[in-house]
Amino acid sequence: MQEEIKIEFQNNNGDDETILEYEEITQRLDRMDEKIEFVRAEVAQRTGRKIGRDVGILYGVLAALILASLYFILTILS
Repeated sequence: MQEEIKIEFQNNNGDDETILEYEEITQRLDRMDEKIEFVRAEVAQRTGRKIGRDVGILYGVLAALILASLYFILTILS
């Protein structure tokens, strides 16, 4: 998804050191970007687990209330 960006340096005068420094910086930025994406994915996964747990508890309580209500209604009618 990321597009490769080519930059032509003005007044380069054949100085390959500038280009090497630029490439080193872009590689470091890419590594930092990968680490950030990994951390964001981990946080999103943990948040999803917490939400899933909360929804599961809610469904459990709701099912228990329905079963208890049915039990009490059936015992009153009999």
